[in-house]
Amino acid sequence: MAMADVNFEKWKQEFKTEALEQGIKASFLERSLAGLKLDPDVIKLDNSQPEFTRSIWDYLNNATSDHRIKKGRSLMKKYDALFDLVEDKYGVQREIILAIWALESDFGRNYGNKNVIRSLATLAYASVSKKRTEFARKELLISLKIVQSFKIHTKDLVGSWAGAMGQPQFMPSSYLKYAVDQNADGIIDLWQTVPDVIGSIAHFLAEAGWRKDESWGVEVTIPSKFDWRLNSASYELRFEQWQDLNVTQINGKDFPYPLRQASLFIPAGQFGPKFLVTHNFEVIKRYNNSSSYALAVAQLSRLLATGEKIQASWPVNDKALSRYEVEEIQMRLNLEGYSPGLADGKIGIKTREAIRAWQVEQGYAGDGYANMHLLRLLRQLSSGQKPLPIK
Repeated sequence: MAMADVNFEKWKQEFKTEALEQGIKASFLERSLAGLKLDPDVIKLDNSQPEFTRSIWDYLNNATSDHRIKKGRSLMKKYDALFDLVEDKYGVQREIILAIWALESDFGRNYGNKNVIRSLATLAYASVSKKRTEFARKELLISLKIVQSFKIHTKDLVGSWAGAMGQPQFMPSSYLKYAVDQNADGIIDLWQTVPDVIGSIAHFLAEAGWRKDESWGVEVTIPSKFDWRLNSASYELRFEQWQDLNVTQINGKDFPYPLRQASLFIPAGQFGPKFLVTHNFEVIKRYNNSSSYALAVAQLSRLLATGEKIQASWPVNDKALSRYEVEEIQMRLNLEGYSPGLADGKIGIKTREAIRAWQVEQGYAGDGYANMHLLRLLRQLSSGQKPLPIK
């Protein structure tokens, strides 16, 4: 037996002790872990890093394809009565539910084929990330409780390599908290039963604080002379206050909720589309903590409901940054006294806020957008040259 296999067997014995303390029956535990082996595909995927960042417009084009819109509208019509019940109970609009269903599993077409218990055990033992190791261990315990307590067989607990299950891609902990038996057949089935899938997504959003009388946001234009310090997710104003600052809907209409709060969201810099987003946009991020994901859900939902497209153009000529170029931006910002977080090659909230703060301090448009122009400016500053304006 290879050393890795020996160590994994030792790990399983240690894990069994913890599982027994958590109330999992010994006989069930033996059956579930007997013959369980590491999944090399999961290890490979856990170690993989994309070489280039993906532009948000490419991501949105895929997420909001014509085929997906057509399929979504067909399902909206097919399950009209079910959506009436779910909307009435949870207050979440059908187009939002459909958009999440689409992005998570393409309406159930692709929710993964990995055994969730094997995937989580592999990650809990072998992940390169300590945070993911701890998370996977907790989710593994919960997944075993699900199989023990609910009418689900271990082999039917399938999902992604990271352990997300079924058509809505719930982690085991989310299954316990939010999955519902919408069709009241005594089984919560997120793999094959559409009513349970739709009801569970709606329940998740409702529990996350979804406001039924509020949209996710609107596309806007901003004035040429704009106080870029206001471009922060943590900075909220009422819609009427934004209008006083000459931030207006791109379609020329009045804001629908003048007294509601919103923050500015500029995903592709000062020359790309701009949005005012509400509390519900942040609720979508509770499902998947990615601004690109939230915008994809938001825009797909709007296309399903009204067909309204994003009007402003994306900066499609911008070259995609490599992971190493993003790391360089992060390291140079750190050297300049800003705090983008760990130089990990990923553009998250901390990196965008650090970019924005640096841009404002230097007298540039503080859009928080990472591109080659920004990297050139940072390189010029480090070399002692006077930075040239961003074009």
